[in-house]
Amino acid sequence: MLGHEEIMLRSNGFRKIRDHGHGISSRNSEAQTEQTPTLTLAETLHSQSRNSSRSQSQSQPPSTRPEQQDAVTRTPSPTFPPLTGEVPEFAPDASMLLAGIRGAGKSTLAIMASSAMDRKVIDLETAFQKTSGLSSAAYKAEHGSAACYKHQAKVLQNALDRHRTGCILVCSWMESRIQNLLREFAATHPVIHIVRDADAIQNHLKFRDKAKIRNLLNVSNAIFRTCTNFEFFNISEKPTRSSLTRIFLTQRTPAPYLTLKHVERHFLKFLSLIYPAGTIPFMDSAFPLARIPPEERRFTYATSIPLSDVLDDSVDTEEHVAGADVVQIVVHDLSDHAEAGTLTAETSSQLLADITKGIGVVRRSTILPIILHLFLPHTASEDVVRVYLDLIHHTLRLAPEMMTVDLRLEDSHISRILTVRKRTKIIGNAFIITDPPSWESPMWMNWYKKANTLGCHLARLIRPAANVEDNFRINHLRSSVDALQGPKIPLIAYNSGPLGRNSAAFNRILTVVRPDSLERVNPKPPITPCITAVGATKALFSSFIYNEMKLYVFGTNVSYSLSPAMHTRALKACGVPHTYEPVSCASLRGIRHLIEDPNFAGASIGLPFKVEIITLTHSLSNHARAIGAVNTLIPIRSLNEDGSIPTGAAFFDSVNQSGPIKALYGENTDWIGIRACIRRGLSPANAVVASTCGLVIGAGGMARATIYAMLQVGIKNIVVYNRTPQNAQKMVSHFTELLQRKGFKLLSAGSEGAQFHVIESLEDAWPADVRLPTVVVSCIPTHRIGNVPAPDLTLPDEWLGSRTGGVAIELGYKTLDTPFLAQFRKESSRGWVSMDGLDMLPEQGFAQFELFTGRRAPRRIMRREVFQAYPDEEGKSNFEELRPRLQSLDEQEA
Repeated sequence: MLGHEEIMLRSNGFRKIRDHGHGISSRNSEAQTEQTPTLTLAETLHSQSRNSSRSQSQSQPPSTRPEQQDAVTRTPSPTFPPLTGEVPEFAPDASMLLAGIRGAGKSTLAIMASSAMDRKVIDLETAFQKTSGLSSAAYKAEHGSAACYKHQAKVLQNALDRHRTGCILVCSWMESRIQNLLREFAATHPVIHIVRDADAIQNHLKFRDKAKIRNLLNVSNAIFRTCTNFEFFNISEKPTRSSLTRIFLTQRTPAPYLTLKHVERHFLKFLSLIYPAGTIPFMDSAFPLARIPPEERRFTYATSIPLSDVLDDSVDTEEHVAGADVVQIVVHDLSDHAEAGTLTAETSSQLLADITKGIGVVRRSTILPIILHLFLPHTASEDVVRVYLDLIHHTLRLAPEMMTVDLRLEDSHISRILTVRKRTKIIGNAFIITDPPSWESPMWMNWYKKANTLGCHLARLIRPAANVEDNFRINHLRSSVDALQGPKIPLIAYNSGPLGRNSAAFNRILTVVRPDSLERVNPKPPITPCITAVGATKALFSSFIYNEMKLYVFGTNVSYSLSPAMHTRALKACGVPHTYEPVSCASLRGIRHLIEDPNFAGASIGLPFKVEIITLTHSLSNHARAIGAVNTLIPIRSLNEDGSIPTGAAFFDSVNQSGPIKALYGENTDWIGIRACIRRGLSPANAVVASTCGLVIGAGGMARATIYAMLQVGIKNIVVYNRTPQNAQKMVSHFTELLQRKGFKLLSAGSEGAQFHVIESLEDAWPADVRLPTVVVSCIPTHRIGNVPAPDLTLPDEWLGSRTGGVAIELGYKTLDTPFLAQFRKESSRGWVSMDGLDMLPEQGFAQFELFTGRRAPRRIMRREVFQAYPDEEGKSNFEELRPRLQSLDEQEA
């Protein structure tokens, strides 16, 4: 068990806690259990380990090799209490250590992280073999256990001393001296316990007896939790159906490594939450709302999903979070066990594992932040409170973005949690279900003051509504909080139950909502939210807090654009009643009356206006200014006192509200979509390094966005081909000057020293001092424009000579059957992955949707609509052929 007390097991299966001076006092429970025989957890696990070793030696499966046998028999018991305590802010270059049982996937995760973070991998078992000439198992057989463990400790100590920065160490050893060294290292470095499901471990170790695997996992988990400060659940991915399917033209080239990309995204997201911000540029989000905390924005929602549903795989997280800003995982299990009298050491230990897996599954499925809400019963015994505290401390190891802590706990408990919280934000929570006092009662203000004084980041106060008037009485508390002097934390306060929906809808931050797609009735009223994110959003419009607005896509010919279908479906999914219409026009004069309309909410800018539209703007984002093109136009209805455009959360204050337009703001989201395609299409073998080369075809606005995207992912060598070399050279000059400009800090560190090359003809030889490209992006139209026929572009075969293939992207989507894509599809067996405008359009659309509405984009819904709206040659839906692409997409693009 993980906690800050020594856990003890009673002979009757219930638990007793020996307090070590910083927990809640034992009071009467100590006297009541004084005569009860006890065993410490360490003693229990030691006994389990001996039994495991004995039974394993008596019944070894024929397929088990000596090394696999050793993985069980050499499992020691925990020598130390669980590792808790304040974890310092790690230096960006601090080495990390991945610990865990063999088969957990540590080496694979280490390689993935080493590529993204430019770090060296140190495998301790490999180091052992280099110094001794034998594997640990062979050394143990020849020299004995004591000598083996002593040498392991020596190898580990040497590695920790020599590689304190810039490395990723991998360790499967568990002996007591190893535990002690890991505990010391964890005081200043991330030491991460890698966990995996039993089936995957059993498959790796090739054991036939599942009971032995479960016992091994129980023992090893207890050991590693005593000497690690973080924990990561490595989800075992299965190949998607589309990875086994090949559909000509409409099916993107299957990517065999797709499951590894999912694992990579998941692990890097976890690392980004434990290292200082910016440590992993690969994970830095470009989406407008990603860097604004949800508690700073207006009317944000937390979709509540029971942990049991997550573990049962009965919910599709991505479908359930449409319209929400945060996912709240609710753990009712502690309360259930307490009520049923089944709270034992075994069930408590299972709760640890369930929470670890639940957070891992949700984090793998969505980019939204996670709140872990552990429900503490209204009447909780001291045993239940202590298990609750164990689970809270364990949850902090998983690095959720937020976590609730019950304000009924003693101040010392909450202070301790706040001390060891790492980067997790703490929500002081009070949900009084039985006989709650009125909102006028001073008790609610006392709860708020307690959370504020102790240092919680937010306070959440909820009670069931007894009548409709309770929705108005809550204003007494809000006014009292507003009148307080000094620093104040954000307040979440509303009524629960059907009668409380009014106050829930008008609560400004992180209202807990139920999934719109969850049809079954949750059996836990009044805990279960009675309002959905869509319902709450609709209430804001029907009550005139927000107004129905008008959105457009402008261009010379946007009749074939899929943007109207994509955005209209997204608006409906989120309960936003705006309209989105295509407007084809010969010049910008034809749209002036639309962008001056008080109900104008924004526009997507198509060809050929992406550069010309800048003349109508009053301000540009740094991205748009760097690219020199705009694809998104946003009306600004409120300016700062100095006349500048608001930033951060204030930028979105006037979104969804009609009125006079004071300024037009230009943004470019094309580069975000292109960057997402590059990152998703590159295999681990083609991870961006200093010598990586990108080829850009074209020199227009999309080509500029492509160069910018390449620089953002760290590509330093960029070759440009355009049929008019002068335009290519002009574009290259623009970025060369940009990179030399002092104070320009938008581009990633990898863009320093970037080199550009212009190829004037397809007959020219590839530059001798540049590697062959692994990223190729065509930015030219794929269809006839006026009297200009569709291009018949293919590249010299020599340019496709990368031994590991790469990713080829064609940004157009009116025609998918192009010579360019056909050329790369033929090279799929050599590692080339082809992507098209149907991949890129939603990616840039997600950012646009956030700017238009101030709401997180419903990603899967937008992708699905693009595929459903894309017509075949007869103008009919092509969705059935495109469906496999939707199933294979990674929803975790940051």
